[in-house]
Amino acid sequence: MKKLNVLANISLTVLASLLFFSGKDKDLENKTFPPARSGTAVILTGAAARIPQEAGLLEELYDRGLLKDVVFISGVSSGALNAVMLNGILSGKMTWAEYKEILFKLTNKDIFIQDGPKRLPVNTQPARNLYTKIVEDKLGYHQIGDLPFVTSISFTHLKHLDLKKVVYRMCSRKINEETDTTLSLVDIMMASSSFPIAFPPCRIKNVTTIPDVEYVDGGIGDDHIPYHALLEFEKFRGKGVAKVYIISRKSDSIPEVSEELRGLGIDDKGRFDKMGVSLDNILQKGMLKRLKEYSQENPDMIFLSYIWMPDFKNDFLMFSFDNLEEQYLLTSKWAKTHDPVPLGDYLLYNLMKRK
Repeated sequence: MKKLNVLANISLTVLASLLFFSGKDKDLENKTFPPARSGTAVILTGAAARIPQEAGLLEELYDRGLLKDVVFISGVSSGALNAVMLNGILSGKMTWAEYKEILFKLTNKDIFIQDGPKRLPVNTQPARNLYTKIVEDKLGYHQIGDLPFVTSISFTHLKHLDLKKVVYRMCSRKINEETDTTLSLVDIMMASSSFPIAFPPCRIKNVTTIPDVEYVDGGIGDDHIPYHALLEFEKFRGKGVAKVYIISRKSDSIPEVSEELRGLGIDDKGRFDKMGVSLDNILQKGMLKRLKEYSQENPDMIFLSYIWMPDFKNDFLMFSFDNLEEQYLLTSKWAKTHDPVPLGDYLLYNLMKRK
């Protein structure tokens, strides 16, 4: 019951504060208020091969006119890829039709290949070639500082997972100590999308502000939902944003680890699925944990933040890139009849569901 009352208590606290200050006109005249909030932030979680689900939601927000005043974007893993594409679309360098054409033509071999007796990690050189062709050759973004919108991309070092400070947030503007705007954007995208074990870690060339080591997906560290960079941006900017959209992908309804492994060339005879091991359940718990932390660290943002993830019957593997058009179309159809959910409502619903 205590968990269910957390948001209610926050609301009562805010209300009490308003009532208190309403009777203190003289105090208010002398009080210094922070700058008014403005602009929209977009936060994109990891999605792996469910990347078109996030893209479909972003297109719907765009069509509704809700991305006209974007001032900050953060992404991790495949959410980082969507963050870069969103830069291209919002700046007019790419259209949604062009982005969909790219997504719809992709298959597994465009992302990874298996070229030896060792099945994992797979060879992700095809992904690097794809990112270079689109990001550098088409969009002209060679360094992360080339991105027109303030954009943060998260990655971590696998051996540092036992430390509290494990995630590095590389930004297109110098909003934190680790940021170097001259680093290769493709290198950063490769590092952020390197899901451990399945994909190989990635080294980022010419680093000076962070350790010169191999990096992996920042979503396995503290940035499952990469909101910390938003706090850094607000501090750097001197004022907060007026609205936040947290975009994510659907979680599958059944355990499919064995199926995922088969797609990567490993047959475990269905052992993981028989044990009920679910990668999606693990990731979903991590997402809820981060959302709670976000609301606790920033209670005023409860009223300004919205969660949006599709919810349809179809399930899609995390590492199968052969059905991206189907995912996009399903998500777009769903999004036409659903709205982003206020953060407080989302947390309360999940707390009640767990009860």
